[in-house]
Amino acid sequence: MEIVLNKDKINAVFILEDAEDRITWFKEIFDFVERPFVFITKKPEEAILWLDGIKFDIIFLDHDLDIDLALSDKDVPYEETGLIVAEHIKNTINKETDCIIHSMNPSGAANMVLAHPFNTTHIPFSMLRDSLEIR
Repeated sequence: MEIVLNKDKINAVFILEDAEDRITWFKEIFDFVERPFVFITKKPEEAILWLDGIKFDIIFLDHDLDIDLALSDKDVPYEETGLIVAEHIKNTINKETDCIIHSMNPSGAANMVLAHPFNTTHIPFSMLRDSLEIR
């Protein structure tokens, strides 16, 4: 499966991810001149705030997050996942934004697609790396 994004139509990218190697890859893939605005977080509560306030052109969500409670502003349960964000998106200005669940957790990703069925696709990160192209 090949996914082609038109760089002239991408102004704002949202990424929920905690793995540094994946974050580095996302930064490299979306590194074009002056655009897009790329927001990356590993905190579901921060993700929800951004998705409530900014219209993104594409959203990437991970399911399994390693949240460091010491860095969190709230008492976030360790088991909080990207599912909370997927459930919330349908109530935001981003409800119709293309959303790619890139989790390698099959059941977690399936639950996220069910939680936010609008324009949402599951493409495991290992496949996303090989299939995403920006022209």
